[in-house]
Amino acid sequence: MKRLSIVCIAAALAACSNTPVPTDQAKEVSGTQLLTTAYSKAAEDTGRVIIKRDAGQMGSLCNLYVFVDGKPLAKLYPEEKVTVHLAPGRHILSADPRGACPGGMSEQTADIVKGSTQVFRGSFTSAGDFNLLPTAF
Repeated sequence: MKRLSIVCIAAALAACSNTPVPTDQAKEVSGTQLLTTAYSKAAEDTGRVIIKRDAGQMGSLCNLYVFVDGKPLAKLYPEEKVTVHLAPGRHILSADPRGACPGGMSEQTADIVKGSTQVFRGSFTSAGDFNLLPTAF
């Protein structure tokens, strides 16, 4: 009976976890969700950063606000992404879940190289933690 309870709890928690969305399947934000267009244009001397949000129910009732170097960039819903073009050098990427959701702000350093692309994903774990991490997905 104890094992059955543990299996049921694990299955319930797994159902709440999120899954990565392939970058080419995530919807690019636009309109009022894009809080600035300062980083929208590609230039010969920039690198590209894509920040995307996972699919899933965990955290689905909140908005994910994304920042570059402390400046508001975009508001993401599940399965959405924002693409920015940044000058070479070190930048701080921040993602802050706001609303009826668990977790708090997560930040990552991005070392931008001319012509490169880096991809980050915002994800809620089944324990309710929020992370912004580099991803290969």
